[in-house]
Amino acid sequence: MCSSDLGRLVLPGGVVAASLGIADGRIAALAEGPLDGHEVIDATGRVVLPGVVDLHVHFNDPGRAHWEGWGPGSRAAAAGGVTTVVEMPLNSLPPVTTVDALEAKLAAAAGQSLVDYALWGGLITDNRDHLAALARAGVIGFKAFMSHSSTEEFTHVEDGVLFDGLQRLAALGQVLAVHAESNAITQERTRRLQAAGRRDRRAWGEARPPVAELEAIHRVLFLAQQARCRLHVVHTSLPEGVALIGGARAAGQAVTVETCAHYLALTEDDFVALGPVAKCAPPLRDAARQEGLWQAVLAGQVDCVTSDHSPCPLEDKARGADDVWQAWGGITGIQTLLPVMLTEGVHRRRMPLAQLAALLAANAARIAGLWPRKGAIQVGADADLVIVDLDRRWRVEAAWLQSRHRQSPFLGREMQGWVERVLVRGRTVAQEGHVVGAPAGQWLRASPPQDREDQPV
Repeated sequence: MCSSDLGRLVLPGGVVAASLGIADGRIAALAEGPLDGHEVIDATGRVVLPGVVDLHVHFNDPGRAHWEGWGPGSRAAAAGGVTTVVEMPLNSLPPVTTVDALEAKLAAAAGQSLVDYALWGGLITDNRDHLAALARAGVIGFKAFMSHSSTEEFTHVEDGVLFDGLQRLAALGQVLAVHAESNAITQERTRRLQAAGRRDRRAWGEARPPVAELEAIHRVLFLAQQARCRLHVVHTSLPEGVALIGGARAAGQAVTVETCAHYLALTEDDFVALGPVAKCAPPLRDAARQEGLWQAVLAGQVDCVTSDHSPCPLEDKARGADDVWQAWGGITGIQTLLPVMLTEGVHRRRMPLAQLAALLAANAARIAGLWPRKGAIQVGADADLVIVDLDRRWRVEAAWLQSRHRQSPFLGREMQGWVERVLVRGRTVAQEGHVVGAPAGQWLRASPPQDREDQPV
C-alpha cells in the first residue's frame, strides 16, 4: 500500500486532516492517523484534491496531431492536475461520427496518453444511423453544434436533424452536449461586419452577440424537453444563459451546464489587448457579465468548469493579428484550468474547496457516467489525486507549459496555488511542474445508462 500522510483531504463531505491509503490503484483507506505503506508521501501542510475531470478537451488526434496530439495534450493535463479528460469528437480526422472513426481515435490514444480518457461521439447532418452503434461502442454521450463549427467535416445541425437526433438519443439513454449559438444570427452578423470592412478584434464579439447564445439555449431547451432527452449545454458564457437553464431544471428538465475558466478570468477587453491567443466561441464577454457568471457559479447554478482546451499551431493564431477572422478560435487552457480556479475562485472569491472539487471533478464525472470511479476522494474510487501548495504564488511561463505549442492567454499572469504532485490511479505522473513516468492512461467507457448517477451534487 502507498499512503499519503495527514494532508487536508477534500472529501465530498468537506475538508479533513487525514491519511489516505492506496492499493492496486484505488483508494483503500482513509484514517485520522498515519498509515503504513511501502511508499509514503508526506502531504503535511498541503491540500489534496480529487484529480480534475475535464469534460471538454480537443486533442485533435488522429489527423491533426500537429495541433496538439494525445502525448502533449495529456502531458499538459497531468502537469495541471487533470487526471481524466473527455475528448470531443471534432477537430480530429476523421471526426468521431462512426464506430470506425471511434476506433481510429482509440488507436491514436493508446500508448500515448498519460491520463485516463473517455470520448464523446458526434451528431452531425448525416450520421444519425450511426448513433446507436457509437453508444454501444462506449462513447459517454454526443456533441452537436447549432452554429457553424470550426471544421468543415463536423457539420452543424439545423432544427430538423437536431430534434430527430435528440429523439434517437433519448431512446438510447444518451446525453447530448450542445454548442448553443444561433447559426442564422452569427452568420448574418459576420457577413455584415465583413462587408463593412471590419477586421478588428471587437468585431468578433459583435458577430456573436449574447442574443445569439441565448436564442440557441432557448431553442435547444425546448427541443430537448419535447424529445425527453438529457441535455448538457457546453461553455456557457452568460449568466442569463445559466438562468434559463436553471429555470428549465427547476421545472423538471434533465439539463446540466458548464462554463470555462477563460470566461471567469478574461473579458472582451483582455481579448482586445491579448489578440488571437484569447479568441474563442462564444467570445469573451464584458466585465459585468463575467461578474454575473461568477455569482451563478458561487451560487451553485453551474455544474462544472472545463477548459475547452483547443490548441493550434502558432501560425494559425498569428495570421489573425491584423484580421480577426483569420485566427483559429480556440484557447489552450487545460494546464491552467485548476490554477485559474484556485486563484480566481478559492483565493479571490473564497470559494470553498469542497465546491471547487465538485465543479472540477465530481459533477463532470457524474455527467460523463464515470462516477463513482472518478471524481472524488472516497474508498473504492481510483486514486486520482492532486497535492496542492495552496498559498504558493507563481507566474505562468512558457517553459512550464506542456502543450505542443506553448501559447496561453495567461502567460505572465500571477497565480496562487501550485500543483505540486499529481497521481493517476496511485501512480505519480507529474511533480513540481514536470511530467514523470510513461504513458499508461486507460480508456473509460461510460456506465450503462440505468446505472449512472448523472444529477449534479
